[in-house]
Formats: sequence, structure tokens, C-alpha cells
Amino acid sequence: MSLLKQLLLSVTVAIVLILAGTLVFSIDGARQYLNDQLQAQSENAASSLALSLSQPGNQDPALRELLIIALYDSGQFQAIKLTGPDGKVMAERQMEEISGAGVAPQWFSKLLPLATPTATRHVTDGWRQVGELSITSDDLSARDSLWGSTVRVFGLVVGAGLLWALFAVLLIRWLKRALNEEITEQVRAIAEGDAAPEPKHRRVAELAQASRMILNVRQKVQASSQEQNARIESLEIELNQDTITGLANRKYFMNELRRALVDVDGQENETGYVLLFRQRDLTEVNASMTRVAVDSWLRTMGQRITGLVTDFSEAKVQFARLNGSDFALLIPASQGPATTRLVQQVQQELDVLRVRLNDGGMCRWAFGLTDYSRGTDLSAVMTRLDDALMAGESAGHSEVEFIAQANHTPSRGAVGSGEAAWRTLLIEALADDRLALSVQRAAYEGDTQEDRYESSLILYEEDKIGDPLSGFLFMPAAVRLGLSADCDLRAIELGLAWLKANTGDLVIRVSLPSLLNPKFLPDTQERLKGVDTTLEFTRRLTLEIDAHGLASAPAEVQAFCQGIVEAGANVGLRRLAQQFDAMVHLHSVVLSYVKLGGDFVKYLLASPGGVQLMVAVTETAIGLGMKVYVEDIPDHPTRLMLQEYGALPKL
Repeated sequence: MSLLKQLLLSVTVAIVLILAGTLVFSIDGARQYLNDQLQAQSENAASSLALSLSQPGNQDPALRELLIIALYDSGQFQAIKLTGPDGKVMAERQMEEISGAGVAPQWFSKLLPLATPTATRHVTDGWRQVGELSITSDDLSARDSLWGSTVRVFGLVVGAGLLWALFAVLLIRWLKRALNEEITEQVRAIAEGDAAPEPKHRRVAELAQASRMILNVRQKVQASSQEQNARIESLEIELNQDTITGLANRKYFMNELRRALVDVDGQENETGYVLLFRQRDLTEVNASMTRVAVDSWLRTMGQRITGLVTDFSEAKVQFARLNGSDFALLIPASQGPATTRLVQQVQQELDVLRVRLNDGGMCRWAFGLTDYSRGTDLSAVMTRLDDALMAGESAGHSEVEFIAQANHTPSRGAVGSGEAAWRTLLIEALADDRLALSVQRAAYEGDTQEDRYESSLILYEEDKIGDPLSGFLFMPAAVRLGLSADCDLRAIELGLAWLKANTGDLVIRVSLPSLLNPKFLPDTQERLKGVDTTLEFTRRLTLEIDAHGLASAPAEVQAFCQGIVEAGANVGLRRLAQQFDAMVHLHSVVLSYVKLGGDFVKYLLASPGGVQLMVAVTETAIGLGMKVYVEDIPDHPTRLMLQEYGALPKL
């Protein structure tokens, strides 16, 4: 018998044994696990529902029926029955058995039946027993899971057998290619200058000495070639440097980014990050310092950031100056946490190197970060970076604005064109009345203001077909172009129109750049005191501002709040948890409420200091007559603690 037939025969026997053993143990283990899960599901559901039905507020028969229907409608249970102490059925829901339901065939279900456990719990009203609750889990999804697991295991074993059979065929061919690969191909690679891979293991021991000699010659040739390539690359870098800082210029950086985006076989899933940061006050810096001093400052900044980049061990990072005020970092093949550490170090260095301007303030940086994968379009990456910078400039802070590749949905009217297309889109939208409000109900537990709505500005494309563009996408561009005040005024007009047509209170967000516009407050007051606007409408309107504005421009925010209150409307403060510096100015403004949320609330119970800070915030705000709304509540214990200190959790 030939070697190939012997290999195939042994593989066949091995496959049969593997298939039988794997299927038996895997299916039995999966079936036992699913039985345990069904039992646990029945027990947990019975305990939870019995506890709910035993609450004093849930003793009404209709409410009891509603709770049972809600659990039954989840589709996870075959029967739910509540029996009174006298044995009479008080409420019952039972699923009809449908033959052939589910993915698993009937023969499989009969061959490997699953248990349908029934869990029972007592329902009480204080010390009085109301009845007995029994819940039976539905095994349909479990049967389908067991069937799917069986099919996958069977397919895996059969696939492994086919691969082993293929390996046996390839083994014969490998023996024939051994001589050609170890001698002929290596010599050809030296002659033609190709980078043929060195074999990791010698196939034929008798050729080891000849292979070592060929390898020595090949290494010398490669070393000489690499030295020449290094010299050529050094010359190319010198031609692509920024004259002032010595950093790579825009042309070189864009070529490197384009190369990183090229789709290469075997590296399709390789990802990386691009950081773009801009000196927002370079004109003022030039006015505050001499040209020589500014050049020296830029060189120092480049050297400090280059030092950070050099110490970055994850990947070879490219640092470049794209133009006068824009700098960029290309971070290829890097994981998110490592990239975050590098970005934070860059922020810290730039914060230390900030210079003072003639007006007494410090120069500001804006940061935009995005990720990419091979095969991504270059213009799409640059568009995301530009949008991130605009978002940072709009918010007014120095934090990094990250726009993920998977979550970015650019507007059809502004794709690939930058500020010119945004300007056209926004001006036409304002002129053609294509701005609208997206209104959603916002309820907070314990709030006396029950009929409350929050809104966000949206923009429709010219044809008004498809989903509108969210304000989170176009407002940063409006801020950069000086159109944010016009957009926010239009939002206020739309809000007043909504209040006239609807009952309830409405919240409208106002951006910080609009608030700092000297014409915005008078224009807002004019609309709030218009001929068609009455106090009944304005007192139901709340303009919500960002806490960053109160921290960075307290005088302007105080004047704005005072003017809005005098006009009859209200003012709220959002994102206080992200800007606790605003606490020192909280007493100087007239606010209806403040909002907390984000990671501060998420990790509240895990931090004693966070609890003390939350208590200080709520006591301060409530003492000033403000409500404290809380969003992003992770669990019930946190909700209870917030209610204990007077905060109003969002429902």
C-alpha cells in the first residue's frame, strides 16, 4: 500500500473516532448546561415575579395580571400560573405547543429531549399568603441552541478531516519541492535581488551545509542593499522636511498615510490612529512674540513631541507639520490604550509649552483623533479629522475629540469639500427653512415638572429625502463658520412655534460660541418678547447651556442668564459632572436646574470621594433653588442613593 493511501486510511479512522467522541461529549455537556440554564431561568423569573407581586402596591388583580402578561410576552416561558390558597387559578398564561416550531428538527428533539422545569414561589401580602406562582420555561430556544451547537461541532470535525486529507496530498508534493526550494530558489533570489523567505526548517539534512553557505552570501547582499536604501530614504526625508521645525511636511505625511491605507494581502484588518492638533491662536502668538521667538517655540515643541514619539514602543509613529498651525501624528498598528497614553502625553507637553498672549490669556490647542483600517479612503480619514477639530473648536475645550470610523456618517451635502461645502449647506438650510427640531420626552423620577421635552436641532438635505443631519454633526461647522448664532436663533424660533402648538415645557440647547456673540442675547430677547409670544409660552421654554461656558466665561454667562430670565424664559446647565470648575460660579447665575451624568455617575458607588463630591454638588444646587437632574444611571443602588440626596434620576 502506498504512503498516501496509508495516510488517508489513518486520517479516515481518526476522523470517525474524533467525530464520535466529540459529538457525544459535546452534545451531552451542552444538553446538561441548557437544562441547568432553563432551571435557573425558571427559578430566577419565579423569584423576581413573586417579589413584584408581593409588593403592597401590586395587589390589584389588574396590575397582577399586567405583570404576569409582561413576563409572559418575553417569549421565554411556556406557562405562568398564579393559584390562590383555595386552589383556584387567579391568572394563567400558557403557550400552545406548535409541532415543528423552531430550527431543530423533530427527530432531533425526540432523540435529545430537554427538561422543561417548573419553579414555584409563594406570593404574599404582608403576612397573608395570596397564592402560589408557578413558572415553566420554554425550551424552544434551548433546543435550537443545542441543534446549532451540534451542527457546528459536526461541521468542525468534518472540516478538520478534510484538511488532514488535503495535508496528506500536499505532503507528497512537499517532498518533491524540497530540493527546489532550498537550493534553486535561494540562488535565484540572490541573482534577481528578490527577498525570498529563508526556510525556517531544513527539509533535507544532507543539504544543510550548502544552504548555510547560500544564506551567508544572501545576507551580505541584503545588508548592502539595505544600506543603499537607507541612504536613499535619508535623502528623501531631507527633501520632505519643514524648514522651521525640521519635522516632516504635509507632502511626506500624506504619502505615509496613503501608504498606511493601502490594502495589502494578509493585512486587511490592520488598524491605526491619526491625531491632528491645531494651534488655534497662532496669529495672536505671532503678534505677541517676535518671529525668531515663535520659530524657536515651534522647534522646541517639535523636539519635545518627537521625544515622546521616539519612546513610543507600540509602532513607528510619523510626526509632521501640515501647515503653519496644524500638526499630525500617524500611529500605525497600535492598540487603543497605548494610543490614548501617547495622546495624553502629547496634550501634557503642549499644555506646558503654552505661551501667554497680549490679552492675558494662554494660547489654545484643538485636538482631533480618528482611527483607520487598511483600504479606507484617504479623504474619508481627513474629513473625520476635520470634523473632530471643528467639534473641539465648537465646544471650546482642549480635550481630544474622537470620531470613530465605524460611527461616522458624513452629510451628503458636505462630503469631501471642507468649509466651502459646509458654508453652502448651512446658508441654504437657513434660507430655505430646512432646519427643524427633534423633540423627545424627558421624564425624571420625582420631578414636579412632568410634561417635559428636550429637543435637538436637525438639518434636512435639499431633497428632504432620507434621515436628517444631526446637530452634533453640523453645529461644529457652524461654529467655525460663525453661523452658530443664526442656527441657535432659528432653534429658539422653532421652539416657540412648538410651544404654541403643544402643551408641556421644552428644552433647547444653546452653544457656547452663540452665547458669546454680543448680538445673540438681544436677538433672543427680541424673539422671546415678540408680538406673537406671550409669557405663557416663554415661561415653558428653557435654554440649556454647557457648564464649560460657565467655567471659561462666567461674566458672559451670568449676563446671558440674567437677560433670559428677565425675558420670562428659564436657563439650565448641562455636563456639570464634566466641568466641576463651574461650581465656583454656580451662585452667580440664575438656573432652573443642573445636569449630572457620564463616567462620574457610572463609577459613583465605587468612589467615596465621588460620593462626597456628588453630595456637595446636590446640596449646593438645591440650596440655590436648582433642581439636579441625573442621566446615565448604571444600576438601581446608584439610583436610590441619588434620590436619597435629592437628585432626580432620569427614567
